[in-house]
Amino acid sequence: MMRMVGLRSVLVLAAVIFHTGVASGGEMSEKEAIKATIFNYFDGFRTKDRARLEKAFAVDAGHMKGYLKGSDGTYQLSVRPMDEVIDDWVSRDTDPAMRGELLDVHIYSERAAMATFDFNGIFIDAFQLAKIDGEWRIINKFYIDK
Repeated sequence: MMRMVGLRSVLVLAAVIFHTGVASGGEMSEKEAIKATIFNYFDGFRTKDRARLEKAFAVDAGHMKGYLKGSDGTYQLSVRPMDEVIDDWVSRDTDPAMRGELLDVHIYSERAAMATFDFNGIFIDAFQLAKIDGEWRIINKFYIDK
């Protein structure tokens, strides 16, 4: 009886893994590719690595938008092209101690996805991603402080 229950558990687990795409390499590999793109951005930012930043973003098409809190407490919307943003980021001091956490990934099609990211406990980033030439790239980044 014990052996039958063990075999049944293994078969159920295998069916669940196959159904969720882990065994087939379907959506899970796409999520991992998106995660790698997001961490190219974050690690590139932390270490001022232009190559990683440019690998993460569709530099010519991408934009960064977000709300910055002014000294009077009001929020102002900021909109900047990614090439300008990356130039700014690589001119800053590095901070290897920064932490980031991928919160969620939604894949809408084979070419479109969205992800949310906790940036060092300070900002929440929302990314729109597009698959360009077979690679996931961030086409828009929106941020707001926590």
